[in-house]
Amino acid sequence: MQPRTLFIVLALFTACGSPQKAFDNQDYEKAYKLSLSDISKGKGDKETRTVLQQSLENLLEQQGSESRRLAGSSEPEDWKAALDINTELQNKIGEALVFLPNSFEKERYVLPQQAQSLRKRLFSYYFEQGKGDLARAESTGLKQYAQHAHGAFTKARFYAETRLAELDSLTQLAFKKGIIYYKVEIDAPFDITYHWEINRVFGGLADMSGGFLRVAVDEPVKNADCAIEIRFNSLEIDIAEEKGDEDYNKEVIVAYQTVADTAGHETEVPAYGTVEGNVITITQTKTATWEIDVSIDGLTPNCGLSGDNFVASTRSVIRLVRTSGDQRAIPEEYLNVEDEDFMEEDDMVEQLLEDLYEQMVRAYF
Repeated sequence: MQPRTLFIVLALFTACGSPQKAFDNQDYEKAYKLSLSDISKGKGDKETRTVLQQSLENLLEQQGSESRRLAGSSEPEDWKAALDINTELQNKIGEALVFLPNSFEKERYVLPQQAQSLRKRLFSYYFEQGKGDLARAESTGLKQYAQHAHGAFTKARFYAETRLAELDSLTQLAFKKGIIYYKVEIDAPFDITYHWEINRVFGGLADMSGGFLRVAVDEPVKNADCAIEIRFNSLEIDIAEEKGDEDYNKEVIVAYQTVADTAGHETEVPAYGTVEGNVITITQTKTATWEIDVSIDGLTPNCGLSGDNFVASTRSVIRLVRTSGDQRAIPEEYLNVEDEDFMEEDDMVEQLLEDLYEQMVRAYF
């Protein structure tokens, strides 16, 4: 590319990314950002400052109109959107004032007033919503209303101008009334060996406590909402066996014979014969299976759980090799093979308990 052509291309590229070009294309957001960036870097001139001011004026007109439209809605989500737009416009004015002092005096007064009005309206809406949900929780005994109330009070706190003791008290009360209690009992009547492991693994269900849920395992609970009984059936161990039987034969040197030629010279000549061997392979599969039945007793209307059944299984596979006959006929892969051992039963039980525990957590927590 010729130098003159390259210069023209670069000039056009720069023009396309210029604040003035963006402004002429009515992309006032881009014009505002580009002009502010140029001025911040010391590259701006009088024209750039003019673009900065005019692009922000247009944004104030367009987005301010949209904010006022949303503020006139009856939906709190629209009020929030209006407040977000208002806040962003105030931020833009704050950025521009560094380079355009004494500008936007009207907006600097009006926008905070509008924002304050929106915050008051949002606070009032969520505060009243929370009180209504809390009243429904108390009249019906349904904790979901208390949870909704807590969420509404939390939103109200976000929009409150100052910290209110009444709001703090109601938020704490709603949280307390929204807590659901699970009482978990573990029963393993068919097992006398792994009680400790069962209690260790499933005792972890207590760690599921958090938020509006409290879980107690094998402990007394006052005013429980759900009584969960986990009943272990007997641990089932099964060993299946598959047997392979293969005969092998091979031609090998079985002896050497002395042979003399016509001149009387003697040489040793190998004599070949066929040898036979047998390989028996035994593949054993040890399968451990454990099943639990979960019974749910809804003690209050706040228990929405139902009973279920869960099964976990794990396997351990070993191979045993038995040879007979002449080993010279047997493939090397079957020679000197040590017997394998099954996985330790304790390790299999550990896997089963972890699997059953994860199934429980996925189903109920």
